[in-house]
This record gives sequence, C-alpha cells and structure tokens, in this order.
Amino acid sequence: MKKSILVLASLFITGAYAQDYNKWSIDVNGGVNKPITPLSAGYSTSTPNLWGANVGVRYMLNNKFGIRLGGGYDSFKEKKDTNKFDSRYWNVNLQGYANLGRVLSFEDWTSDITLLVHAGGGYAQLRSDYLGSNADQMLFATAGVTPEIRLSNRISLLLDASLYVNARQNRTYDTYGVATRRGFQGAHFTTTIGLNIALGKQSQHADWAVTSSKKDDEEVAKRVAALENNVADLKDKVGNKQDKMNDANGNGIPDEIENYLNNNYQAKNGSTANNGGDSGVIADLIKKGYVSTYFDFNSSKPQTASTWAIDIIVKYMKENSGSQVTISGYADELGGTNYNTTLSQKRANAVKDILVKAGIDASRISVEGKGEDTSVDKNSAGARQIARRATFNLK
Repeated sequence: MKKSILVLASLFITGAYAQDYNKWSIDVNGGVNKPITPLSAGYSTSTPNLWGANVGVRYMLNNKFGIRLGGGYDSFKEKKDTNKFDSRYWNVNLQGYANLGRVLSFEDWTSDITLLVHAGGGYAQLRSDYLGSNADQMLFATAGVTPEIRLSNRISLLLDASLYVNARQNRTYDTYGVATRRGFQGAHFTTTIGLNIALGKQSQHADWAVTSSKKDDEEVAKRVAALENNVADLKDKVGNKQDKMNDANGNGIPDEIENYLNNNYQAKNGSTANNGGDSGVIADLIKKGYVSTYFDFNSSKPQTASTWAIDIIVKYMKENSGSQVTISGYADELGGTNYNTTLSQKRANAVKDILVKAGIDASRISVEGKGEDTSVDKNSAGARQIARRATFNLK
C-alpha cells in the first residue's frame, strides 16, 4: 500500500508489454517417402512408400529465425509386382528455420497456425543387405515447408514436406545399380506428421510469441518518458529526504506524498480520492482500472511483471475484511470466439487461485470470463497485449 499512483502507472506499462518465450524445442515425426531417381530398371516403390521417421532439437534465435539439428531414417521397399529390394537411408542434418507466421504477421488472423520454412544440408548413408558393410556415403541438401498447429502452450502439431537432393550418390536407391552421373543427382521426397514440444520455463514457445512493432515500442517509450517527468516532479515536491517525512495518519504513506495524491487525484464530484486514507486511494485506483494483471499470448498464467496488481488486491482485502472482489478475465480478438471466452475464464480463475493461496477466503471472490476485448485495435500488437488482462471490481 506504499505505492504512489505514478509507480503504479509505471508498473502498468512495463507489465503490459513484457515479452518472454521459450527458445528450445524438440520434435518427433513419422511418415512416408518417395524416391525419385536413381532406381534400377524394374525397381520401384509405392506412392507413397512406407515409411520414414526423424527427430530434432531446434533453437530459435528470436521468434522469427532459428536452427535445427536433426537425424532421420527412411526405408525403401518394392511395390507389388516389381523386383524386390529393401534399402535404408540414414542421415544427420543442420538446417536454418524461418517462421513465416511471425514474419508475415499471421497473428492478425489466427493465434494457432504458423508456417515454418527450412533449408540446410547434411551427411547420409544408403544401406542394404546387398551392400553389407559397404554403405553408400553421400552429402545432401534439403529444403521443406512445415505448417504448424498449436495444440497447447507447449505442444504443437507439425506437418512437413521436404525434398532431399544427394551429392556423390554412387548407388541407386534399390542399391543393386550403380549411379551413372556425378554431382547432385539422387532425390527423394518425405512427408511426415509429428509433435513439437517446447522446452523451458516460459508459458509459450518462440513460434507463437508476438513482439511489439517499432511503432508500438516508440509509443511505450514516450509514455515511459512522460512518467519519468512526473516522477521527477513528485521528487521536487516532496524532496529526497523520505526518511525524515512525517506520517500523521500512521498509514505508511508520508504526509507529503499523501497530500500530493489527494491534490492531484480528485474524484469528479470534487471529493478527494483518498477518503479512508491509503485504502481509499487504492480502492479508487482499482475501481478506475489502474490495477490490472496481464498475460502472455494464449496464456492463463499472469506475467511475473504484473503480479504487483494481485499483491495490491491481497493487501487491500486483508485490510478491509468486509470487502469482496469480482475478477473479470479478457482475451484479445485473435483466435476463435469460443476459445477466447474459455481463455478469459481461465485467466480470471488463475488470479482467483493466487488470491485464495495468499489467504483470501474464496467466498469473497467471484470470477467471470468476459471473452474478447473488442475496444482495442486488433491489428496493433501493443493494443492486443493490453487486452490480455484480468481486472478487478470491488464490492
């Protein structure tokens, strides 16, 4: 209860614009393949051919670009009524990744779909019983596209299509024939489906993190600068010797600061906002919406930088035993309406859980999911961040 309105406003801005996400993830995938060339005469595979698998670990430098170290396996077998063969293709590769969903601002129309593109190269071996220990060793280049669908904050579904082009391939894919050309000649496709699992302590992965635009950052910088000027003005009014300030009301707020709040924070009817002392100031701030808790994109876990708001509610309700509070959760306009209504309810419930664990009786707390906040510009990343919040209404 020892916060001035200016400090509250500063925390409001920094909390609303905090950005944190996990950069590491692992993925496991399985699917089908199709060798194109070279194959010996009379040898062929089904279209598609079963089966293939790959695993990888990916690190995102930011929410747009990253790298992945992976390994894969493909089995090539004859289709019905053709010559029999059974060969195996093992590989390790390093690829660069680009998240087109963030580059092209998919968040303007969906919160659960993105598109990754990737390219790179690696080392491979083509093996079979016919070759024995004499595996055909080669280098290869690869590229592909990967639509990604979010299933939860940590798990997403991957659908991948990739092309592999081999260099210095000496054997045909069936391994019975000898490749007649040098350089890049062997090629095959793979199509897989799998899961990507985010690693880390944050509530979302970089694939889904939406950062503010340069314009949004400039606007925040202006607002912070204005607050800094107000703080400087406050220091001029109360001086720098806070340890010598008087506290006639015994409410923990120095008289000079309390007078400053009373003189500069008036209700419309002309009465001071500080009726009832410190609790009156805080109650008025809460009622007018200055105290809110914010959430990351698609998350129901309050941002660490905005838990100060919950702390204010806890202290107020402990000091005012007859008070009750209604927590209203909100979501931005990205994603489906029904999903956002559920998410807003989860956000309100998450804040309630914290209040109860902090010692506030659950009977004094009610919650409601308000769904989408349509009052902000959904095309602005900064405005959407403000929409992802829980507000408080005292009774």
